[in-house]
Amino acid sequence: MNKLVILPLLIVFSLVVTVQANVSPEKRKEIEKMLRLTGVEKLSEQIANQMLTSLRTQLPQVPETFWTKFQQKMNTRDLIEKIIPVYDKYYTIEDLKAINAFYETSAGQKVISALPQLMQETLKIGEEWGQKIGQEAAEEAEKELKKK
Repeated sequence: MNKLVILPLLIVFSLVVTVQANVSPEKRKEIEKMLRLTGVEKLSEQIANQMLTSLRTQLPQVPETFWTKFQQKMNTRDLIEKIIPVYDKYYTIEDLKAINAFYETSAGQKVISALPQLMQETLKIGEEWGQKIGQEAAEEAEKELKKK
């Protein structure tokens, strides 16, 4: 992944809501069920590990001690606790029940099982696209600067 892809991921990880909202026990249960059914925790771990691997490659000057400490502190359960209020904000209890009912169907399971591969492939496409645009913009900017 290049910096254009990593930066938004870092921003998302760093801007996650930190205030614990008062989510009703029933709604919390449905949110946790949706997160479990959709594999959000597993996907979060995959993304975090991919991000860490990429950052290590791009920042070889950073000491190994930092990466070890960083990885030790990455607890996806903490992240899940922080995103529950976000789901609470955007979904009603009725929404959550309907979404969970869908994800329990074979079509819902198909969506879930394909998601990691879809994300991986689309992130790669996005990375290549961003690199191409960045290169084109740099070349055009350089040409304009040479004209002046």
